[in-house]
This record gives sequence, structure tokens and C-alpha cells, in this order.
Amino acid sequence: MESRRMPMRRPLDRRVGLGGAAYRLREARREDAADVVALFRAVLEEGRYFITEPGEYRGRAGEEARVILRYAGRDDGLYLVARREADGGLAGVCTVRAGHLRRTRHVGRLEVFVARQDRGRGLGRALLEAAVDWAEANPGMRKLSLAVFEDNARAVALYRSLGFEVEGRRVGEYQEADGRLRDDLIMARSVERRPRGEAAWGEGGG
Repeated sequence: MESRRMPMRRPLDRRVGLGGAAYRLREARREDAADVVALFRAVLEEGRYFITEPGEYRGRAGEEARVILRYAGRDDGLYLVARREADGGLAGVCTVRAGHLRRTRHVGRLEVFVARQDRGRGLGRALLEAAVDWAEANPGMRKLSLAVFEDNARAVALYRSLGFEVEGRRVGEYQEADGRLRDDLIMARSVERRPRGEAAWGEGGG
């Protein structure tokens, strides 16, 4: 069964200064696809943050471009990228994808990753705050959720600071090549409605 098509909205776009560096946070475009695939592959090579291993990743720019176009300007998903103002390089990505079924359309599944050289400046927080602002301005969104390795203490602390709480723990859900088991946390937060007439994130200047 096809998912409900949602109305178009104004794209998000903002420039932010973080830790002495300037970034442009905006919705992804088709031409971002190759860089997104390359950055995700680089993060996977670190072997710490995602369940997919480098050799298992089959991402292609063409496929990613179709995903980007699917969510462009719509209310059932957000595909946000952060690029450095200095060199135009891709520094981070944040996506929110609503469920396709009527009973799951109100929940947005979050995923975020940041280039190693851009970590520690607050870029991950800026991307997540933008996603939360987008959700609060979206009348169909009631909840945001994500999954994170329990031993990724820095990420867990960041999510908690943004109002996410642990809803469940999957003990020994993932096994590393050396046999070590890692627990997975399911974290979520409710979405508070933005007051009518209040400007959504990105509707103003940069």
C-alpha cells in the first residue's frame, strides 16, 4: 500500500558559527548524494557508531539522490546536510524519516553523523536541534526516536540533553568480530507543538 503524500513546505536553510568555524545547514540536494555516501563510508570505517560494517555498505550516489529527492520540502521526512563555509566540504548529515503506515506516520526516526574533523564543535547538536525544530513545526509529528550503542556515552549524553529518554535496552543485540556483545538503547522524546505563528527553524536569515 502506498504511503500518504504530504504537502510541500519551505526548505530549511541557515548559517551557523560553531567553535570558530562556519557551517551552512540546509536541506540536501541531489548533488549532495555522492558526498553523503563518501562521508557515511568514512564514518563506517571507524567501526564504532553504526551496526553496518564497511564491507557491508552498498550505498550508491544514484540511490541516495533518489532518497534526497523523495524528502525534498515534504512533511514526512527531513534530509539535512551541513557544509563548511571555508571549503564547501560535507561536515554532517541528519535525517528524519516518518513511518509509512498510518499507525507509524507520527514517529520520526532520527539518524545523524558528523565528519571526524568537525566533531567537538557542537555540529551534531546543531543538526539535532534543527531536526527537533522541524518536528515541532510539523503538525503530523508526535515523537522522535533513535537507536544508539549504549557504550557511546558521548552520544547518549547529547541525546539526553536534548530531551531524549531511554525507552528500552536490547541486551547483547550486536556482536563484534572479537565476540564482544554490545547493548543497544532505544531513545525517544515527544514533540511539543510550536505555537501558531512562531517562525520555524530556517525561515529567517542565516
